[in-house]
Amino acid sequence: MDIFLTVLALITLFVLLALPSLVWYLKDRAIDRQLRRAERERIAEALDSPAGGEHTRPHASTATLRRESITLRH
Repeated sequence: MDIFLTVLALITLFVLLALPSLVWYLKDRAIDRQLRRAERERIAEALDSPAGGEHTRPHASTATLRRESITLRH
C-alpha cells in the first residue's frame, strides 16, 4: 500500500509541475491561430479592395511569430 501511495504522490507532483507549461503552450497556440487568421483576413481585404484605391496590395509590414518573440518585418 505504501508503494501505491508513493506512486500516486509522484504522479500528482508531476501533473502539478507540468500543468502550467501545458496551459502556457495551449494559450500560445491559440494566439498563433488568431495571428494567422488576422493576417489572412487582412490580405483578403487588401486583395478585395477596388483597383482604383490607394492600397492595392497588402501592407509591407507583417507580424511573424518566432519562437522567442513576435517581430515585425518591414
